[in-house]
Amino acid sequence: MREVTGKPVLLVASDAEPEIAERRRVWGTGGWLPPEARPPEDRETLDWLTLCRFLGWDSDLARVGSSGGLTFPALRYTRWIIIACEPDILGSEAVERVARLLEEEDILVVSRAASAGSGLADLAGVHRDSTRFTGRQIRWSGPGRLREWQCRQAVTAHGIRLNASAGVWATVGTAPAIAARRIGRGTIATLGFHPSRIRDEAGAGTALLKHLLTNGATAPVAWLDFEGTLVLRMDDPGGSQNVHLHSWSYPKMGNRKWTQIAAELRKRRGRLSVGYVAGWVDDGDAMRGTLFLDGNPASRVAGAVHPSPRVRYHDRAGHLPNTVHDYVAEFRGIQAIREAGLGDAELHGFTHVHPDTRRWASAPDRYENMTWYRELGHSAASAIAILSPEQHPVAAGARAIERDFGGRPTTLICPGDQWTLDVIERTLDEGLDLVSCYHLALRNEGRFCWTSHVCAPYLDAPSAHWFDAELPVVGYFHDRELALEGVSWMSKLLDAWESAGATCMIDFRELASVLGKRVHIEKRGATWHLAVTSSGTAPALVRALRVRVRFGHDESPPSVALSLDGCDAETRVDYQEGVGSIEVSALAASEADRSVSFTSDAIGRSHG
Repeated sequence: MREVTGKPVLLVASDAEPEIAERRRVWGTGGWLPPEARPPEDRETLDWLTLCRFLGWDSDLARVGSSGGLTFPALRYTRWIIIACEPDILGSEAVERVARLLEEEDILVVSRAASAGSGLADLAGVHRDSTRFTGRQIRWSGPGRLREWQCRQAVTAHGIRLNASAGVWATVGTAPAIAARRIGRGTIATLGFHPSRIRDEAGAGTALLKHLLTNGATAPVAWLDFEGTLVLRMDDPGGSQNVHLHSWSYPKMGNRKWTQIAAELRKRRGRLSVGYVAGWVDDGDAMRGTLFLDGNPASRVAGAVHPSPRVRYHDRAGHLPNTVHDYVAEFRGIQAIREAGLGDAELHGFTHVHPDTRRWASAPDRYENMTWYRELGHSAASAIAILSPEQHPVAAGARAIERDFGGRPTTLICPGDQWTLDVIERTLDEGLDLVSCYHLALRNEGRFCWTSHVCAPYLDAPSAHWFDAELPVVGYFHDRELALEGVSWMSKLLDAWESAGATCMIDFRELASVLGKRVHIEKRGATWHLAVTSSGTAPALVRALRVRVRFGHDESPPSVALSLDGCDAETRVDYQEGVGSIEVSALAASEADRSVSFTSDAIGRSHG
């Protein structure tokens, strides 16, 4: 099969949009902020870019200058042009170029509604007016099957006026919200709302945008399937904070509980990311407890950092007297989960303690002040700044994870959800694929891009509304709950998440592996060809890749020719409500350079 080159999406952005400055290595931010702190206009392009990444598509970026001029990159295999800025800033030449592309190519152009009398409004046959309205029901009546979403809170939109050449594709309440006009071989779709604002107001807004891109395109479409996906994240194994911090004290879990965790994951065909702390910090106080390394009594040195898998600590006069904290057994439990294919270890800092560990060990409030346990936050920035690159907590932690577990982590989980820009850039340098805080950062062409589409609620907050966007949800918790409440705490909550709509439980390694794939479908002669290619340094697939396909023209082929990283085979297509579903086996992906075997089943699936 020939190689597919070029990027399927062109994003047209304002040169003044602050979150996508070309010089920046990190676009956006991942902390929880109210919408007014990150206005939709500041992140419109970034929200579109990351949504397209979750669909398995790369994007080119064209910037509109102050004069309205626009330089288009070479367009090859481009199927979507998204005007991700105020449409009125486009100059006449840019609008004329878009018009020519619509006439000549099978593309979908998406834009917010422009002002009456503007070139883009005339091209679209739609303009905005001054009215505002709200509604809870979103209804799609455009190409493909009818869809309806009942929003949990009202979404806002503005009025749009259509001329006779345009038709309504979607409504909010009873008012038009998306209108479309066919021009030549292409289609232009006009939004009666701000795409980032509707995302903030309801996850169904993201689902609508996804549906527009996958069903409104004039050409056939393939996309990654993340519906019902819950990413499981457990923080804090390996860390010493449960020994030292009074408000966070609890015993380590033993073999029995780790065996129970594995059984719960196996029962659900799930995977778990363990946010591991590979460096254990000694307070140097032999009166509080006894430290053993590799089973032998160890000399006590205030601020010394030891490999967590070697540690046993006997609390004598600390927060939990007569408690044995067995990190050796904990490590064995995590390794058993990894070896069973039920999860992997990820980077939760290096020590979870302030990088100047000697200063911490001599501080009067070292056992009470939570700030000492925010290793990557602003309070630690000056201590990190004087370290060598090799001593940086991200670098040291990543090396330790690789040393202890035999593989590099894919994801940084920041202790206490606190970090600095330097930390995120250093994570980029270390080659990690993701950063998980309240939101998620994903590696994209040499930088990290924060996505507002993916949130991380606590595991004890299961609700169907988290899945409204039809994108992954990160459910996070700590080993503390299981140590104190038992594994049944997790089991009951996973039951509740399944009742709320979770159909696939994955870890960050699996998420990174899927986000590292790009998908493209096209017909050559009488045969449909699906290309699945790898991008960057993402890890290999750990299990089957789920892909959805819309062929168009009322076609429903029983199989397609499949190219996986250049290795060809044929695979079956199953159908649900007219949409094709393909499963590419992980075994085939890992053996793409040898003999390839593919299976295809219905997609229906089987704070510290």
